[in-house]
Amino acid sequence: MKVNPFNPNSPTGPGMFAGRIREIETIEQILIQTKANKGHGFLLIGQRGIGKTSLLNLVKYQAEGSIEAQGQKLNFLVIEIDITKETTLYTIIKKIELSLKRKLAKSEPTRKLFSDIWNFLGKVEVGGVKVNTSKEFDKELFFEEFSYSLADTLKRITAKTGDKFDSTHDGILLIIDEADNATKELDLGTFLKLLMERLQKEGTQQFMVGISGLPKTKEILIESHPSSIRIFEELYLDRLSNDDIRYVIKRVLDHSLELNGARTKIEAEAENYLVRLSEGFPHFIHQYGYCAFDLSDGVTITEKNVQKGAFGNNGAIEKIGDKYYRDDFYNKIKVDSYRQVLIIMAEKLDDWVTKKHIKSKFKGQAATLDNAINALRTRGIILSKEGAQGTYRLQDKGFAWWIVMNQKKEEK
Repeated sequence: MKVNPFNPNSPTGPGMFAGRIREIETIEQILIQTKANKGHGFLLIGQRGIGKTSLLNLVKYQAEGSIEAQGQKLNFLVIEIDITKETTLYTIIKKIELSLKRKLAKSEPTRKLFSDIWNFLGKVEVGGVKVNTSKEFDKELFFEEFSYSLADTLKRITAKTGDKFDSTHDGILLIIDEADNATKELDLGTFLKLLMERLQKEGTQQFMVGISGLPKTKEILIESHPSSIRIFEELYLDRLSNDDIRYVIKRVLDHSLELNGARTKIEAEAENYLVRLSEGFPHFIHQYGYCAFDLSDGVTITEKNVQKGAFGNNGAIEKIGDKYYRDDFYNKIKVDSYRQVLIIMAEKLDDWVTKKHIKSKFKGQAATLDNAINALRTRGIILSKEGAQGTYRLQDKGFAWWIVMNQKKEEK
């Protein structure tokens, strides 16, 4: 039994950083600038499966010194936070404090020093305050105390001499993933902008923020504070080119030599099929490839392996759909008329579809159709064609294929 060289369940599989040189170099430069006390941030946006988490992992390894950045071995303290619909201001600050405590307070003297700096959180917890609901709670004062505590911590971990923690670092990197889940109440843009300004006033800018999320993340930040976007270098991860996809496939099959002692081959038509199916999404390449390899003899991947691996029972499209599309189709949509629009659009795969065409097949009132299209656009489930009013498409063919296959299963 040969080991499958494709790795769809890991954000750091072979070839995951193909075509990302510009983004990597930009982030490396921000790390270097932050080390020199000129910190700012980056905003990494793109569709699901495009490789955002993979790139964030690379940045973490570079910041912590596992991988060099522009020939330098860095030593940042990295804090990682995922945003959910339940995340509050208190949650973010508490997660930052817990991460710092775990990494810094390793001896009794440093635990005492850390406790003194962050004692304001203890007062909040003793009082049992619910940050988002209590009228008595002064969020502005809470933020000020947090900012001063973070600034004090930064100064101590970057100091070469004097009263400091046991370990010295180049600065702090705060990574915030899934930022598109941020609620209006969290006010993420305002929080980050004011924090960067406060640290600047305190004379410590060895603090870098990396945010990742779906394209609507930018709108969330701007709605929170119009100027918040200025503290970030905006990086949009687009789909990989066909050449990049072929490079990923080559890297994976090269890896099969290390795993199994012999390099797995792939037929030319099978490779072309994989390229078409993946649509430039790194994760999709690995998922389609994984299912195709499983059906192969481990020596050569054939076109038939790719086709059956994609469209067969419990195949790649089902797996990708369960991970990326099911939530959009069922949980984000509570009205059947909305799903009806998606089913109609899926007949055209990811081609542009006019409202007139949708209306000709839609079973319902015109007002219901208008509501459905507006809701799907607002939630980022369908895209509008720039400069062409009343023209829309699904995000990718994979979504369309999954909808069609899902409908056939429900009709049985």
